[in-house]
Amino acid sequence: MRSLLNDYSLSNYDFNLPRELIRQVPPDERTDCRLMVLEKERITHTEFPKILDILEKGDLLILNKTRVRRSLVYGSKTTGGKLEINFLRKEKEGFIALIKGRIREGEEIYVGGKNVRVTTNQEGFRVIEGNLDWDFIEGIGHLPLPPYVKERRDFPYYQNEVGDTTGSIAAPTASLHFSKSLLDSLIKKGVKVKYVLLEVGYGTYKEIKDDCIRKHVVDEEEIEVPGDVVSEIEGAKGKVVAVGTTVVRSLETSSYPGRLIPYKGLTRIFIYPGWKFNSNLTHLVTNFHIPRSSLLSLVYAFGGEERIKTAYKEAISKRYYFYSLGDAMLMDRAP
Repeated sequence: MRSLLNDYSLSNYDFNLPRELIRQVPPDERTDCRLMVLEKERITHTEFPKILDILEKGDLLILNKTRVRRSLVYGSKTTGGKLEINFLRKEKEGFIALIKGRIREGEEIYVGGKNVRVTTNQEGFRVIEGNLDWDFIEGIGHLPLPPYVKERRDFPYYQNEVGDTTGSIAAPTASLHFSKSLLDSLIKKGVKVKYVLLEVGYGTYKEIKDDCIRKHVVDEEEIEVPGDVVSEIEGAKGKVVAVGTTVVRSLETSSYPGRLIPYKGLTRIFIYPGWKFNSNLTHLVTNFHIPRSSLLSLVYAFGGEERIKTAYKEAISKRYYFYSLGDAMLMDRAP
């Protein structure tokens, strides 16, 4: 039997992924991707639209209704040097941002023709002070693609069709596979569709650095789990399917330490193997995730570490695409 120390060792969450399997351009059609289905010890392969045949009348599908802010802005220094600015969140002193380009403390820069000032807060984050608001930023901004996507274009695919609440700086990628027409077909079949909210922060890309993963700290994110979702889960007769790790984290936050209740507030929940699931989820739709990430540790916890390792090996051998623009997996929850 493997020791607990090894279970939580960072090396246990690492694997070699060929670069060519990190998809750089999305499919032409939103639902045009492959779907691996993991049910007990059986792995099957199909296309994503076939989820319409897999889900049945009475099943419950839960999605994250967030949409991505157009938070990536190209600014410039007063000397003319170009800057790439990703606005993360608004705080009292100004906008917290990531800036590509060398900037001195207190330096003035131009954003959309406006003159603003760059400082640093106590946590070491850049703060942009000036007459800016989200409407102005999104009016001149672009979608902030993941750092591993090298082609910097505003892919319409990266903005999901099923959300209605803008506030994230990264997409809940499992939702990207669902078109409105596919959801309409599922609803027509009798599948119930409900929504929670988790505003995805930049921490979704954060690689775990500690040798023991339990020392990792997940960034705070805003969530909301409304009462109608709780009621539907409590009364569910069929499968209860989370679309994405953000939905799992939202529901597990709302059900901690034992019973699911409506909740609105912050979460920094970190799910890894050994976690006791309380939210009555039976299945998860998710993409294939980054090594050494909190997303992968959640999938290990939900699907069973050895099953997921086997599935990932098969995905690599069968040339599935990984990460945000990649293919999808539907898994049942491990006993």
